[in-house]
Amino acid sequence: MLIKTRNLIVLTTIVSLFAILGLTRAMAASNLVEIFYLPHPPAEAVVKDIEGIIRKYSRFKVEKYSFEDSRSRKLLSKYNIREHMPVVIFVNGKSEFVIGNKKVIFKNFPKGNTFVPTFEGNWSYQDFESILPAVVRGK
Repeated sequence: MLIKTRNLIVLTTIVSLFAILGLTRAMAASNLVEIFYLPHPPAEAVVKDIEGIIRKYSRFKVEKYSFEDSRSRKLLSKYNIREHMPVVIFVNGKSEFVIGNKKVIFKNFPKGNTFVPTFEGNWSYQDFESILPAVVRGK
């Protein structure tokens, strides 16, 4: 009987540890960054730079969607994206943020990294990185 009780305790402990590890992983990636992009080198370079910034933070999951992939249509509709643009980034469902007293929208190319001037956005990589700590804190 003592062996069965000890085995039950060991089994319960192992199951509990796996549950805690699963919860920790879920908490670690509790924020979602969705990146929609045109699959062309200039936009893909922006995506790569954004992924590099996100890697500095452990609490983000990244999902990428090509505008040209038919599987993205449902999400494009969800976010009401109808216009042509090279990149748009959503962090926990939002693409617009206020940084200081400036409203930024994470769409098109970042300032200073414009392949086509008509697609220059009003944001920078520094703007994007500056919102991530606040998102992690839940603000």
